[in-house]
Amino acid sequence: MTEEGPLTVELALAELRRGTDVRMAGLEGRLALLLQRDDLHDRRADDLTRQLQDLDDRLTATEREQVTRGTLDTRFRHTVALLSLITAAAAVLATVVTAFLAR
Repeated sequence: MTEEGPLTVELALAELRRGTDVRMAGLEGRLALLLQRDDLHDRRADDLTRQLQDLDDRLTATEREQVTRGTLDTRFRHTVALLSLITAAAAVLATVVTAFLAR
């Protein structure tokens, strides 16, 4: 072997190491980017989960407090009955006052 042989091998190995280092650095960068994206997606998923839970709580409260047609019908009947009672009492009072003034 000549003197040039080991030097060529050393240069080839150095170039191989450099290429490997460059590729490893590229892979590390891509991996760091993927981890960053994963963290971002996790935070976004947590935010969406919180928003969904808030909306679910609001829907539950709305359903619990909603006014149904049956409730409105009952209120209407009670209102009509109360107004009828007030009207009857006013009519009786008017009759008593009229009878009292007629004497």
